[in-house]
Amino acid sequence: MSNYEKVKIDKQYFLFISNKEIYAVEALEVVEIVEYQRLTKIPMMQKYVKGVTNVRGNIIPVIDLALRLGFKETVICDKTSLAILRKTHNDKILQIAIIIDEVHEVDNINDKLIESTPSFGTKVDKTFISSMAKYNNEYTPILNIDALLDIDTISILSKNKG
Repeated sequence: MSNYEKVKIDKQYFLFISNKEIYAVEALEVVEIVEYQRLTKIPMMQKYVKGVTNVRGNIIPVIDLALRLGFKETVICDKTSLAILRKTHNDKILQIAIIIDEVHEVDNINDKLIESTPSFGTKVDKTFISSMAKYNNEYTPILNIDALLDIDTISILSKNKG
């Protein structure tokens, strides 16, 4: 198999840890990874919308991934990072950061090792999972960025404070 053929069937994925689990997103959806930094809270937003931060002059909304997936709030520590993801909404490209526990790695995963999401048995609502990748002999969820960062859903004002 030539290198050209190999490139056609492998995609690069950004793998990271949240809530003690490894997740993946297509590397092309990641703008950059930055150290966790001070956030400015925005009142009356969903609990998982932690606020906004300034990255090189850009105001970026920040979502706690663990809370968004239905787990406990992320505990901030030395390895906590912000993964800034690219999201298209109404023909505009937006940047939204997710809080992750730590960066795992960027790696190629062959398309043959990617399977559809099972109908049951996942810890995360399957709406947020686009597929499952066999990675290091484990199944790793590949997150559905469109569902996870659905602007209409995350923009709904919270009825309760906190």
